[in-house]
Amino acid sequence: MPELPEVETIVRSLRPRILGRKVSEIKVLLPKIIHAEGLGSSEDLIGQTITNIFRWGKNIVLEFSPNWYVRIHLKMTGQLLVSLPEEPIPKHTHVIFSLDGGKIEVRYRDIRQFGYIHIMTAGEWEKWRDGNFVGPDPLEISLPSFLARLAGKRGKIKSVLLNQAFLRGLGNIYVDEILHQAKIHPESSADHLSTEEATGLYQKMQQVLQAAIWHQGSSVSDYVDSSGKQGEYQYYHQVYGRANLPCRQCGTRIERIRVSGRSTCFCPKCQRRR
Repeated sequence: MPELPEVETIVRSLRPRILGRKVSEIKVLLPKIIHAEGLGSSEDLIGQTITNIFRWGKNIVLEFSPNWYVRIHLKMTGQLLVSLPEEPIPKHTHVIFSLDGGKIEVRYRDIRQFGYIHIMTAGEWEKWRDGNFVGPDPLEISLPSFLARLAGKRGKIKSVLLNQAFLRGLGNIYVDEILHQAKIHPESSADHLSTEEATGLYQKMQQVLQAAIWHQGSSVSDYVDSSGKQGEYQYYHQVYGRANLPCRQCGTRIERIRVSGRSTCFCPKCQRRR
């Protein structure tokens, strides 16, 4: 599933290509992909201009003037591709947004069909956003706020970081990488971390996420940006997906365990359990 760096990369690649363009037609090839609140439907977007594109956790959000929002969650295999209309339509393409009279298209492709496109009015978007009980964005939260949220938080640190109510946007790949960089065992109790360890965790979170965005995300499955380009951060992974391989820091064999049902890779030497 695309995580924060991948979704941020897609958003940044979409902005220069479709921001300010007007929807002229929407072809829905698989109706179950479209979710709509109330009386809203894909037809309500015809003639609307894309005025903003941003990320909310792992969601891509398109804002249309004056009153519509489209929230896209890619789930496991979703892709959002900007294409010229004459380009062949790939298999598993389920929704096509035609922009500016057909000059350019945004195609939603999803092999496993777990993702969705949610059409919402401004009021419905605000209600969903404010009532979804998700935490702050990892790239926006300050160190004091992070320490305050972590203080007294019970449970294994990996489970805490994966909880979207704690921070929105983190997933398995980057939690493993952040914990390795911070030299914290994934099963360490969150409430047993010292202030120094928690500060280091925050700093490494910022560094890992920014580095992953710089390298256009991790293409470990179906992820590509809106031009179909793969990311490169997978080549810099220290532990994720590297079970039984030597740690790049110390040479110790990377181990894989399950934490709260999630596959977890870590270095037993760099990340000693205390």
